[in-house]
Amino acid sequence: MKLLQLVLICGMLSGLFSCIPEGETQSFEGEWSCQETSEIFMESMKENMKGSTGTTIFPVYFAQDASFENKYYIDNFYQLGSGQQVTIMVSGGRTITIETQTVNGIEFSGSGVVSSDYNTIDLIYTADDGGGQIDHVTSEYTR
Repeated sequence: MKLLQLVLICGMLSGLFSCIPEGETQSFEGEWSCQETSEIFMESMKENMKGSTGTTIFPVYFAQDASFENKYYIDNFYQLGSGQQVTIMVSGGRTITIETQTVNGIEFSGSGVVSSDYNTIDLIYTADDGGGQIDHVTSEYTR
């Protein structure tokens, strides 16, 4: 009997913590680790160092907009440094849009998706500094 009670309690607790109720979203606010692969950086690294991948890992911070719950700012996006923020919009709880915007002289646009457990974000975007070559970037954010 005690074993059955333990199994039932574990099952109920697992149900409470394993999913987010339908229609609700989870906040992305806080520090994340970004693993980013840049097409331009990759080509530059290949020319200078054999075996380099063009992938960097660096911290970013997601801050939620005070007025719009589906709007966030990513600080240190594209490893531009503290205070350099790109705005993203989250729709349906898991779809991300980076609407065209210019930060620190670089134009960004792209999209992404959030994992079902809300612990991983995959983004694909472009970075155009106006120099004639557009950087195609893939990144994975984890917390």
